[in-house]
This record gives sequence, C-alpha cells and structure tokens, in this order.
Amino acid sequence: MSTLPFPSQRPVEPGACAAPPPASSPAESPTTLEALLSLDRAPAAAAQAEPGRLHAPGLSPADSASAQKPPLAAQRVRPLAMPADTAAAEEASIAPHTQLLLIHSGGPDGAMVQAWMQSMLMGAKLHLAHFDDLAIRHQLQHQPQLVFIHFTPATMEAATALAGELQALHPRMPRVAVGHTKTPDCMLAALRAGVQDFLDVDAPTHAVLQTVQALLSRSPVHAAPRPGCALTALVSARAGMGTSLLASHLALHVQHMLQQSATGNEPAADALQSLLIDLGSPSSDCGLYLNTAGEFDFVEAVSHLRRFDRRLAHSALARHASGLHLLGLPRQPEACEHLASSDVDGLLLNLRQYFQHVFADLGAVAVPRLASRLALKASEIWVVCDQSVASVVSTTELLLRLDAQQVDRKRMGLIVNRHDRQLELDAQQIAQQLQLPLLGVIPERRRELVQAVNQGRLLTEQPQVDPYMQAVQRLAAPLLSRHHPRTAAAPATGVLSRFLQHIRRS
Repeated sequence: MSTLPFPSQRPVEPGACAAPPPASSPAESPTTLEALLSLDRAPAAAAQAEPGRLHAPGLSPADSASAQKPPLAAQRVRPLAMPADTAAAEEASIAPHTQLLLIHSGGPDGAMVQAWMQSMLMGAKLHLAHFDDLAIRHQLQHQPQLVFIHFTPATMEAATALAGELQALHPRMPRVAVGHTKTPDCMLAALRAGVQDFLDVDAPTHAVLQTVQALLSRSPVHAAPRPGCALTALVSARAGMGTSLLASHLALHVQHMLQQSATGNEPAADALQSLLIDLGSPSSDCGLYLNTAGEFDFVEAVSHLRRFDRRLAHSALARHASGLHLLGLPRQPEACEHLASSDVDGLLLNLRQYFQHVFADLGAVAVPRLASRLALKASEIWVVCDQSVASVVSTTELLLRLDAQQVDRKRMGLIVNRHDRQLELDAQQIAQQLQLPLLGVIPERRRELVQAVNQGRLLTEQPQVDPYMQAVQRLAAPLLSRHHPRTAAAPATGVLSRFLQHIRRS
C-alpha cells in the first residue's frame, strides 16, 4: 500500500530552493514538544513566505532568507499541507453513518486494507468480516450499502467464491473489489466475479472517495434498513399449559387474515406470510396439531445459513394447506445446545426479512439457551399460565430466569389459559402476583380441543365460532392492528392494545 509522495520528496526544480540537507542526525530530530507543536504553526508561516523558498516556523521571511541551512522541522512543513488533495478528499467525503462492509482474509494484508479504509472512510460505519465468517449474516444484520471484498493472490479463490455467492443471493447489493492494480490476475478475477468496481489501494485518496461516492449514489439500498417483521413468542413454565395449541390457533388465524388482505402482487403459492417456529416441549406438537410434518429442522436451517434465501425458505420449510410455514426442532433437541448465538440471531434475521409475521412456540422451554435467544429478539413475549398455584410458582421462577438473561419485562404480557370463573384464583390476581399486564384469558375448552385435534383439525376450521377461537381473535386483533394495519377492519381496543401501544412508544 502506498501513499501520495510528499512534495519534499519530489525532484527540485532548478532555482526553486536550496538543495536538500544531508540526512538528519539525532540532534536535528524534532524530539521536543515545542518542535513538534511548531509543525502545526508552519502552514501559516509558509503562506507568507517567498515563493520557492522554505522558511522555518516562527521566523520571518527575512530571517529565513539569511539562514544558511533551514532546520529539519521547517523542511517537514510542506508535506503536511497538501491543500489540493485534502480539499478534494473533503469534497468527496462519505456521508456520516453510511453502512459499509469490508470482508478480508484477516492476515497482515487484510489488516493494512482495513486500516486504510477506516482512515479514508471517516464518518461512515465500516463493519468487518473475514472470509471464514458467515459474511451473509453480517450483510443481513447491518444492511450495508456497499460490500468491499479484498482480493489478493493468496485469497483470490475465496474472494471470487464469495463475490459470486453474494451476486446469486443478493443481486441488488453492490459489490466492490479492493486490491492492487499491479496484480492484474486479481483484477481480472474480481471483474469476472461480477463486482461493480475495483478500488486500487495505491490510488490517491480523493480519487477512491469519488469512486465510492459514485457507487453509493447508484446503490438501491439508500433507505434505512428494514428491521424485519414482528416476532411474537409464547412461553410457559410447565408442560401441559396448552401453549402449543394456542400458538397453532393464533398463527393459523393470523395467516388467514394476511392471506385475505394480500394485494395479489405475488402468487399465493409463492407467498411467505406467517411462520411458526415450534421449539416447545414435547417437540413437534404444533406440527401434529396442524397435521403438517417437515424434515427440515432448526439445526439444518442454521447449518444452511450462508445459502438460506427466500427460495430455500419457501421450498425447505414445512407448509400447511393455509400457507402457514413451520420450522421445528430436530428429533434430538439437545443438538440445539451447540448452536452459536450469533448463528441463531442470523437465522432469525433472515426469517424476519422473508416473512410478514413470525410466531415462536417456546412451550415449556425444551432448550433454555435457545429459548432465551428468541426471547431476547422477540417483539413481544406472551407468558402463558393457568389458575393453579403450581403454575404460578413455576412461572415466577421462569420470569426470574428471563430477568437473568436480560429479557425486557416491558415486552412481556400474561395470558391465563383454561380460565374458569368459578375458581377463587382469578386472572387479575395472577397478573398482580407475577407483576405482568393481563393481556387476556382463554376459556376452558379442553374437551372441544381434544375432539378437534383427534379429528385432525383445529377450531379455526369449525363452522361455528367456538368461545376458544373468539378469545384467540380478541388477542390477535391488536396484534394485527399494530403490525398489519391492512388486516384490521377497525382499531383494536382493550388491555392488549394498550400493551402493544406501550411497546411501540418504549
């Protein structure tokens, strides 16, 4: 990597100034604070100097002219000025907070390019990744307006493969190669990989900045990154609370509502509207209730994260007849314990970009570490509890564990399932005990639910609206009003609506 040559290093024109002095000795070096500070005062003095003659800082032109040999500090004044290049660089500066991504090998060459770009792109947000990282995850997380890929002879194969992969999965994301034009093989490989331009690290800074600015002006990703769809998590402290049944009915109802409000821009068979992530215990209960089995599980989805695009989401995930997609745990749920948190976050980011609403049934928390990651990323968390004392005690312990994981209680709300008005422990008392807002109650309909499930259907498919489904619809109404206003015929009211409005304001 080279820098612009200092003016004092260029050949001296005849008659312009005296010949350069011999190599400096330790006594001539500006080692004192006064000598170092004098360098900053030099441009003002140099502006008043005679043309073609160097002047030491702090001396008048007459004093300098009488000096036999200018001190070394004075000779280091002119390289710091460089007014033309500095003005051009400032004119071509990048707007603050511009999101950019640099991918390099991580070796010495990569560190040099990283330092070069960080100094050049001051003000922009430069995210970093290595070739052996999940670069797609970084790209989705930060939504960069440009992706810079470092090409060197040693990393040419990996850089070419990554550029091709980005072009296939994200064709609208501009890709820019970074390297040396003195290595033509790298330039040719980069251009063949489909990059939009090639930045030469040996080129003048202002020229590189102008190129980057031109690429940004053509970038289709100037708008703020879309944060992704809503993620509603349902969690319970004990098995048998009916969380999976509630999640299945809720997700299916929202899917029907989204399908009815579809604009028709996308064929119904290709639409990705609602997704239900089934992570509860016992595993795969949601798939059983919906009569929808799938072989592609959560661990496989993480393992395919680098190529997990919209097409794979549509083809690999299990799909209910209504269009609702499912993603469940593997047959050995303990395999999820080895998943990296960053990989789980990356998969959630992908899914929330492709679907309109994601539901997560955390059930009785089969994999606590995985459940806590989803809870941290959830838009809202619905805690399901029933009217038994044992359930209240277990739920209290669950909330303490979520507090330890720094899950925000402001995003939590309580749903009392299997509610019976004749029992002494009513829903409001439970909410006060757990210190959670009461979002709603689900009536006791165990017999009707079991009968419907045994017939291979849910209560949403009943010709008559069951009281259970009426309660589900009341819970879903403010959810749809907030996240999908086109599906809501009228503004939602009640405790749940106020709870969602509070989340929006916080």
